[in-house]
Amino acid sequence: MKILRILFIVVISFSSLVVSAQPYFQRNDDIQVNINGNFIKFPWAGGLNFIQASNIDLNMDGVKDLFIFDRTGNKIRTFVNNGIAGAANYSYAPEWENFFPYLHDWVLLADYNCDGKEDIFSFADLGGGIKVYKNVSTTQFGLQFELVDTLLRSVFNPDANPPFNNPINLFVTSVDIPSISDIDNDGDVDIITFAINGSCLEYHQNQSQEDFHTCDSLKFKMKNRGWGFGSESPISNVFILNDTCANNVLNPGIQVDNNPEGNRSTDRHAGNCELCMDLDGDADKEIIIGNIYFNTLSMITNGGSPLLCNFVANDVDFPLNNGTGPAVDLALMPCAFKVDVNNDGINDIMVSPNVPNQSENFNSVLYYKNVGTNSFPSFQFQQSNFLQDSMIDVGEGAYPVFFDYDNDGLQDLFIGNANYYDTTHHGNQIAQFHNTGTTAQPKFELITRDYDNMSQLTLVNMIPTFGDLDGDGDADMIVGSDQGKIHYFQNIAPAGGTAQFALSMPNLRNTLNHYIDVGYTAAPQLVDIDGDGKKDLVIGGSNGKLLYLHHAGTGTETVPLFDSVTNYFGHVNVKEVYHIWGYSYPCVFKEGGITKMLVGDDGGHVRLYDSIDSNLSGYFNQVDSTFLGIFQGTRTAPNVADIDNDGLLDMALGNYEGGVTYYKGVSSLNGINEVANKFTWTFNLFPNPANDIITIKINNDIAAVGYTIELSNVMGQKIISEKTTTNTFTINTQNFAAGMYFCKVSEIKTDGSIKSGSLIKKLVIQH
Repeated sequence: MKILRILFIVVISFSSLVVSAQPYFQRNDDIQVNINGNFIKFPWAGGLNFIQASNIDLNMDGVKDLFIFDRTGNKIRTFVNNGIAGAANYSYAPEWENFFPYLHDWVLLADYNCDGKEDIFSFADLGGGIKVYKNVSTTQFGLQFELVDTLLRSVFNPDANPPFNNPINLFVTSVDIPSISDIDNDGDVDIITFAINGSCLEYHQNQSQEDFHTCDSLKFKMKNRGWGFGSESPISNVFILNDTCANNVLNPGIQVDNNPEGNRSTDRHAGNCELCMDLDGDADKEIIIGNIYFNTLSMITNGGSPLLCNFVANDVDFPLNNGTGPAVDLALMPCAFKVDVNNDGINDIMVSPNVPNQSENFNSVLYYKNVGTNSFPSFQFQQSNFLQDSMIDVGEGAYPVFFDYDNDGLQDLFIGNANYYDTTHHGNQIAQFHNTGTTAQPKFELITRDYDNMSQLTLVNMIPTFGDLDGDGDADMIVGSDQGKIHYFQNIAPAGGTAQFALSMPNLRNTLNHYIDVGYTAAPQLVDIDGDGKKDLVIGGSNGKLLYLHHAGTGTETVPLFDSVTNYFGHVNVKEVYHIWGYSYPCVFKEGGITKMLVGDDGGHVRLYDSIDSNLSGYFNQVDSTFLGIFQGTRTAPNVADIDNDGLLDMALGNYEGGVTYYKGVSSLNGINEVANKFTWTFNLFPNPANDIITIKINNDIAAVGYTIELSNVMGQKIISEKTTTNTFTINTQNFAAGMYFCKVSEIKTDGSIKSGSLIKKLVIQH
């Protein structure tokens, strides 16, 4: 199994490296997990929900790998193709994820300049539209992207009299996914998308070949406001044929018969995804459409030509009639993506829903193998959980906690979830993984996805925590839920026996007989935070703050007694700027006898706090707001325990994609020395604070191949990612918003990969 050995050092002053006593972890894939009798391939890959898939060569080996973008938390996951022809054989390779810029809502990779390297098309930061990054990767420097356009534009009225040739925003909403494809087969990529205020398809033709006789430009012109002469029905997923569409360009290509039903409605909802590909071998492109209101994919046949599209037939059971089926039936708004999955040079399709929180989130990555050709495809269904079956995935939301439920001395793993969603029900459960390994080498086996049949309680967002609350020597359980309340389960097992929980008090109250309530999504932890030998409660919530309740009883009551102390514990608030929610997930622990706390948040980061001991009514010190540079997707939920008995805490980190990532604890002293010994350079950043420009000067007595320089904002969004072979690099910050940023410099090795360890400095920009 593979270990990604990356140890991040955080610089917490402007000019020097400050090392403080804090936990250090390395992402680790060594611990095996058995699900349904099989040891799955990459259990700790982090889960998948609502994905968009593209091919790209990540490691410059000439083989197309797999890029996965999940709308849940805008998380990128990268999988390296193991190069077996005709086999869908991948390894999870998270080391490539940080090479991509910050992307959100939707992402498609397509080669627009014909250099054989997939470029990035994504939802624009400036509002509805498309931004583009060029793939400038080389074998020397590896994977690298360069921003080429923050907002694609198109000439919308080329046939007006006089012509209106000023290009304006090529609008695409955040919930739509356009088709990036060579529609007219001239070698450059065109764009098909639904109009901003209508139900007809816009065809934006790339003028690169027409104007420059090359395919390296992104110059678009509205070719047709009613591409294919069809429109979306307001009441079904059957496309209306022979619709000339209002306000079309003067010469859209061909004429069609008049149709009394051809007057389209201009009241169109957002929520469509399009994929154009030739499905009948006649060189023109059919279109596959997913709609926000339907579970199926519609395919509309093109009876025209590459230059003159004309839709002639509907198929609402795609791909049943283009292969052996079955048809896609996937809640909600399934979207198709053209990907060579099995490394045979033939395009397959992957399908996934596109409506977060309302779509299938467990069996949500469909793979249809193309057993035909690229000209005459025939799609054969393979599975509904591609990649998901190789990782821990508990649907939507994952809240892990270590707990030895059978008293065998080995830490088992329990994972609460928000829900398993499909067309019939919402299932809210706690998964139980038994530790079948040894004290030094844990190994987990899934026992049940619905521990103790807790789904029957119909609680949403079940977040468990364990601790002895009645003084009988065994651990009881408290479960938080979406409603903001917590529920007490007493362990009624015989002494030393396997845990058996009985619901003793739903909606637990405090000593004033008030419901213990954080408002929304209670994330509890039982921990003796004041050192009196009794388990207290720290509870996170959607507002980003923490509630602290002191255990006020003797510790032997059948129902525990808690006093509400504060709803702003430590003055911690993890709700980030511009975020509606905070979703704090606390994990208090002892390290070297000192109390510390990790808090996951809605932004996908983990924060580290100290100065807790003898300061329960004061302000906790936030040591790090982006602990270890971790980003595993939104709503991160940390839990720590020494599961391999090496004297160091390990960490399981859940996220809202329903997966868990494992981080093995390493010695802070050894870890720091290990990385520090690899650095033969330092860097200076000036001026700091900065105004319009900053200079990064790398001080290195030994020549290096090069460096990567990344600038991120406080939300972890990557603003700049560049590579340099010189020791001095400047960044124009004139258009950056005032505030705090992080500058990370990493060394490039001779093989083009990034050397373990990075140096990070804070930067303040003020205008």
